[in-house]
Amino acid sequence: MSNPQQSPSSGLYAFTECEVVPVLNGAVLLIDKFSDAQIMVAPPVAQSMQTCRTFRTLDEHARHLTSTVPELAGQTSDVMNVLGMLKEAGLMVSAESVCERLNAPVPPPVDMPPTRGFIITCDRPEAVERLLESMLRASNLSRHDALFLIDDSRDVANAERNREAVHKFNLTSPRDLTYFGAAQASQFMAQLIDAEPGAEDAIRFLIDRERWSDDKTYGLARNLCLLLSVGCRAIVMDDDVLCNALLPPHQKPGIEFGTAEREADFYANHQEALAGATATDFDPLSGHAQCLGLNMGQATQKLQGRPVEAAELAGASSSYLRFWDAQSPVLVTQCGTLGDPGTPNTDWIYFAQGDTARHLAAFAGGLEGALASRSYWLGHPRPSFTKMAVMSQTTGLDNSQLLPPYFPVYRGEDYLFGAMTEHMHPQGTTLSYDWCVPHLPLETRASDAQPEPKTGKGLFNMGKYVTDHTVYQAGIDAGVRLQGLANMAEQLSQTDDRGLLTLFRREVAELQGLEQYKLGALLADGSIRPPAWQGWLQESAENLNQALQTPAQIQDMSNLPRDQDDAQLLAQFRTHAAGFGQALACWVAVREAASAISAGYQGR
Repeated sequence: MSNPQQSPSSGLYAFTECEVVPVLNGAVLLIDKFSDAQIMVAPPVAQSMQTCRTFRTLDEHARHLTSTVPELAGQTSDVMNVLGMLKEAGLMVSAESVCERLNAPVPPPVDMPPTRGFIITCDRPEAVERLLESMLRASNLSRHDALFLIDDSRDVANAERNREAVHKFNLTSPRDLTYFGAAQASQFMAQLIDAEPGAEDAIRFLIDRERWSDDKTYGLARNLCLLLSVGCRAIVMDDDVLCNALLPPHQKPGIEFGTAEREADFYANHQEALAGATATDFDPLSGHAQCLGLNMGQATQKLQGRPVEAAELAGASSSYLRFWDAQSPVLVTQCGTLGDPGTPNTDWIYFAQGDTARHLAAFAGGLEGALASRSYWLGHPRPSFTKMAVMSQTTGLDNSQLLPPYFPVYRGEDYLFGAMTEHMHPQGTTLSYDWCVPHLPLETRASDAQPEPKTGKGLFNMGKYVTDHTVYQAGIDAGVRLQGLANMAEQLSQTDDRGLLTLFRREVAELQGLEQYKLGALLADGSIRPPAWQGWLQESAENLNQALQTPAQIQDMSNLPRDQDDAQLLAQFRTHAAGFGQALACWVAVREAASAISAGYQGR
């Protein structure tokens, strides 16, 4: 009997995740974090291999190293020998070995947690009315366990209008929508405090609107969604979307792994964007529920009905894929947008590469028109698995798992949530679907056809600090990791001014260095760009270089009170860190109390 024919090798390899241990003779020891493989190498080898965590052929790795590391220019043969040595030592992981883990047998999903749908709104009743109309036209609402409108409106008239919209919706909807406004939130909070009196301060920090009366409570509304969906899968919609799922304009076959970069296409206005869109045969609520809560093996089968092929890993990062297998849970789902990008500025367009750059070159309005229009498709042309959740106008959350709370105020709450989720579940994954939803704010959002070059100032991301302190090691319970987050916040609350300033400047400098690297790569990629585009990149790079040589200032950050000095701002940071640390420490108990209480709010 002949052996079954085996598929030819893809020849794709990536440098594995290693501990780099300096030794006394000046060499370094590379120790694979996931196997017994190790090897002694010269420090330049260890350093240069950090750029080889993308799945490529060995020839492609050699070309990459000889073109990006000046010392290796013209040394292709020597580089190939080193790559071969690392491969033989087991420190170059093959795409086939990753596929074995991703394609391991898993049972079909059974008894999936129910789904609950949420709309979050604040003083935009016209948008709510429009969204509810689209839900009645498009959605299979009866499949969901419950629907909620989380109304954070501060204007009483707007709140009343939203309540009336809910009443009208329920007259014809197959599933009632529960109105959850200020009175309901206050009552819910009081019940939580009665159930967990020792957690009162934590509860008020997370969901007390009066506690944050002077601030934008983006995360507070999302915390209410989490507390009203414990044990369920939550699907959260912004109020300025439509409940329609549309195919991406540039759909591609297969699945992506390990990239967070979205592609973009550009339109003169929202009407043009929508005119060429093709609807799917499902609505966004049903669309998110398809894979939310599955494991990766079940999700990949559902998405394409076949195992993952090694060739599909070309260009993927081993830094992501080493932590995933068929059992990795899909904790968060996202989708693309068609219309307004949701970002406050559009200078990210200057960083366009690949297909996005080609779409931009074909856009009749040119670079300035694209910067000014705020009418884009932003998304993935194929389903994409990545580690960290970011911004999405509709988001799926598997709240049957222990997820962290959102920081209740300020922007960037979604990035911090994504970083904390990754911290608690390093083997988990976020799935970005290829389909998109119309995102059409009713208010006019400012456009800038000529954004100022990057200054390098004001860069700070608390989510990065969390990720930098994440232990990527299997076996550690999510509850233990949550307590680690609480301890991290508490430690920050006790750090003195000098310590916080040093931390701040380190984080800013690392982000500046990353921006500088991206700009340098763009300037050196040989692309022919319009002079204004190339000039923006060049000036931004020069500004970043200057900024790196100057101590970062807290006051460079946007959206900070301008009537406070550094000491006052740092004191406020410590207060917030202490409050959030306490909230994180109490979160499990608060979730458990909410699970019993939330049932009483359905259908109100």
